[in-house]
Amino acid sequence: MTINEIAEKAGVSIGTVDRVIHKRGRVSKETVARIEKIIRDSGFRPNPLARQLALKKPLRIAVLLPKLRSDSSYWKLIYSGIMRAVEDLKLLSMETVLVEFSRDKDGDFLKKASIVSTQDFDALILAPVVAEEVWKSLTLFSNIPYVFVDSPLPDGDPISTVAQDPYQGGFCAGRMMDLLSPRAKKIFCLQMHSGTYNLKERAKGFSGYFSRKKIICMTENITTKESADRFIKSVLDENPDGIFLPDNSSYRFAEYCKENGVEKSFTLVGYDLMKKNMQYLKEGLIDCLLSQQAEQQGYEAVKAIYRKVTDGNVVKNISMPITIHFKENI
Repeated sequence: MTINEIAEKAGVSIGTVDRVIHKRGRVSKETVARIEKIIRDSGFRPNPLARQLALKKPLRIAVLLPKLRSDSSYWKLIYSGIMRAVEDLKLLSMETVLVEFSRDKDGDFLKKASIVSTQDFDALILAPVVAEEVWKSLTLFSNIPYVFVDSPLPDGDPISTVAQDPYQGGFCAGRMMDLLSPRAKKIFCLQMHSGTYNLKERAKGFSGYFSRKKIICMTENITTKESADRFIKSVLDENPDGIFLPDNSSYRFAEYCKENGVEKSFTLVGYDLMKKNMQYLKEGLIDCLLSQQAEQQGYEAVKAIYRKVTDGNVVKNISMPITIHFKENI
């Protein structure tokens, strides 16, 4: 029920309902009782963001993302979508403040989240890629609406999650691997970041597709090209038939093969349409890429806040489609 509907049912003006909700101004006891009963019976909850809009104050949105240039600038795409939405919805008068954190530095998310919680923000968009730290920080944001992008996170309570179903994404990657390399016997699923919920779920989905075949799953925190090259060499020494990267780092394997003159004899399936990934897909060093529409995620996150402000009709889960790319359709 909206304020308009409450006012109509009570036979009073919208302004009277607003004064009762916010306990200001003079309203007769009988009218207060009538309006409060309607509110209780309807389960109506005031929307502070809508009130902010009514007062013509700009909405301040904190954006808490990994460093934009990390992960081959993947996060820059999400932020680009956020800014495009802010521009499209400029009549709403939104202000965004970007706060970047290092996902490879223990405690950095918590540190940045604590700073954000002490400032005057009306809403928050965040990427819950360091699950343990995000869980610890959620109590800091109990009083403001927040939106998850890139990954869902169990036990969180966002107004909306804008992400792909990671298990289904991994399962689909397994299907692609099976179609491209049906006789593969030794298949690796390699995570380049630990502690990330959606990567773990993609790995589960990938292994779930091959329910009767043992998949070799490994997790390695890669922070430099040197550490990546060492890890890649150790994997290639095992003579794999197929490799799946549930994050956007498949270009590292393609790059290693190209730089070291390694003849690629395995099927490589990866994630995300980053510049380097697309380059190696076109060259045939990556066989297939799945995508989760990073820029659109950022756009939809702002739209979720917009819907919260305007009518409270927020979609709890905005599921990004699983798109599949080969060199022929890139």
